[in-house]
Amino acid sequence: MNLILAILGIGFLIFIHELGHFLAAKFVGVKVHTFAVGFQPTIFGWKARLLAFTWGETEYVIGLVPLGGYVKMAGEDPGEERTDADDEFHRKPIPARLLVLVAGAAMNLIFGLILFALAFTAGVKQMSPVVGMTDPGGPAWTSGVKSGDRILAVNGDEWSDYSNVATAIALAGGSKPVNLTIDRSDNNDDSAAPREISVNPVWNPVDGRYRIGIYPASSNTVAAVESDSPAAKAGLREGDQIQSIRLNIPSDELVMTSPANLPADLLIRSLRSMRQSTAEGVLDLELLRDGKSETASLPLSPPPAVEGATGSLGILARSRTILASRSPADSFFKPGDEVVSLQCGSEKLIPVEVLDLYTVEKAARQRDLLLQCRLLDGRTVQVQSANLRRWLLEDLIIGTSTRWVSKAGPEAESLGITEGCQILRIGDTFAGVTEYIDAPLPGGTLVQWITATEPKTLQSTRLTEEKNLRLSLMQECVIGRTLAGSPARNSGVKDGSTVVSINGVRIDEWSQITPAIQASEGPVTLALMAPGSKEAEELIVTPAPLMASLGLQMAALQFREELPVGAAISAGMDQSWIWGGRIFLTLKALFSGDVHGKNLNGPVGIIDLGRKVSQVGFGNLLFLLALISINLGIFNLLPFPILDGGHILFLTIEGIRGKPVPDSIQNTIHLVAFMLLISMALFVTYNDLLRLW
Repeated sequence: MNLILAILGIGFLIFIHELGHFLAAKFVGVKVHTFAVGFQPTIFGWKARLLAFTWGETEYVIGLVPLGGYVKMAGEDPGEERTDADDEFHRKPIPARLLVLVAGAAMNLIFGLILFALAFTAGVKQMSPVVGMTDPGGPAWTSGVKSGDRILAVNGDEWSDYSNVATAIALAGGSKPVNLTIDRSDNNDDSAAPREISVNPVWNPVDGRYRIGIYPASSNTVAAVESDSPAAKAGLREGDQIQSIRLNIPSDELVMTSPANLPADLLIRSLRSMRQSTAEGVLDLELLRDGKSETASLPLSPPPAVEGATGSLGILARSRTILASRSPADSFFKPGDEVVSLQCGSEKLIPVEVLDLYTVEKAARQRDLLLQCRLLDGRTVQVQSANLRRWLLEDLIIGTSTRWVSKAGPEAESLGITEGCQILRIGDTFAGVTEYIDAPLPGGTLVQWITATEPKTLQSTRLTEEKNLRLSLMQECVIGRTLAGSPARNSGVKDGSTVVSINGVRIDEWSQITPAIQASEGPVTLALMAPGSKEAEELIVTPAPLMASLGLQMAALQFREELPVGAAISAGMDQSWIWGGRIFLTLKALFSGDVHGKNLNGPVGIIDLGRKVSQVGFGNLLFLLALISINLGIFNLLPFPILDGGHILFLTIEGIRGKPVPDSIQNTIHLVAFMLLISMALFVTYNDLLRLW
């Protein structure tokens, strides 16, 4: 039904366009042979028509395919036989012909405004201009944009919904800085005054445009619950609002809770992080349902094995290196820092193999207190546990260390840096975030490393002259943690063990582990080097499924924009002007290379978009049809042959030179333009099919 509505809606806009030409032709006295709506392909000699009849001098046709249409006027085409009768198109004065050509686009522009007004009267669901997440390490993240930030303006232009914000950013001018006006008063920030943040977009080859790396916000409201999922069995319903999260892992004697006062997206991220930290336990969701507090308990356990499905061991790579940090976390941690332990006062020291919410909770035990974070280079950083929990969700990028030397140049070996050493620091840069160090280093550069042989010691030196160490670094194959209830934990795999081989095949990089497991059928033999051990020990582990989806889908953060008639008309005029102008900005961006042609939608893509939008609401479908109508109107006025704007251009030339452009020239230009238009149609249709399949 939604697909039918979309097709009929687009077909209606084409009908309106052709109706404009038809009425104008009748008004100025041009004879109309055919007024057709929809395609009518010939199939084995039969014209595919739903309806065809003649009334007066005109044949009225409704084609089988409700897209496209045309008005055939007497004396319109340069190559057709003409009688020079007064009712032929070419015999009419230039103003009359101009009126006929402009009328189709004018009808689309008028109906675009009307449809905008009707959409706002019916009510349009809009996404709030709130940032949900940012690409870690991306332009917005680096510039300090945070989850929960409300974008008030882009380059000084104010917007009230995310769609306009995203479009304004995309058309802001390629790589030029984008200035965002941010309101952080709803994000637990003490400073309520709006702030200006400048972001430098970067080219995204996948999207084919410049992006700053932001995504619209989700809400804490459940949009859908999958049947027979853990969430459904726990009684969660559509409309429930998640307030907080608590995870109990009895086998680890650990209880985890979500950090307080989180924006919805960070709350959902903490849910994902906590869920991925164990294969078994009990997940409690504190809910708000119909204004009352409720608790839904979801027992977690590995799902039953499915024949042919790939299992997992339940091991996490050692991941405790700070790959990037931003304010306020960057006052405590720098890229390359590697956190090796956490401790609260004189309490038990907690070794860190994976720096995440799980490990922080092991040290803090649901308390907000000062944590002593010891780093690999011997330094200690003191951080409030509540701050560290929050930073791990947004302000710190944690990853695996790429600091183990796999190849060293002669000048590095002369310093004692050999294969197996760990590079900690080179100059002011902490190592661990790059695979190669092959640039010449000036004299005086500080170099720190940990030796490869036992006892492993920290070494430090300053270069006395320029050297090129020519180091190749790799990621260690160290198991950071095994998950509770996983095959690895049940088989006795120890945290911190190094994977030496799988089924007798040597493992040099962590990325080789998953393919080696997937290539095995049934149990796998792991050769592991336990921490402090000099000999590998073999364990037999049987991969198995670990986690089933919770079955929750969260709703986007939206608002409904429904206006009285007068305000809806005013809003319709504003939107017509805004989106009309954006057509020219889009063309400029396409020709300048700021936007790739893959972003264009053809008929297939537009119909699919209409189908999706109609599922959101009737007002949103009207809004989309208004956009399409405005696009049709302006696009047809572009001075491109075959389009109405091309014919208007020929009329203009005729008015200047006092006689028409020769038919032979018009025919040649139209043929070339037709081939270009067909090529473009094939290109956008190809893009549509790629997106759909």
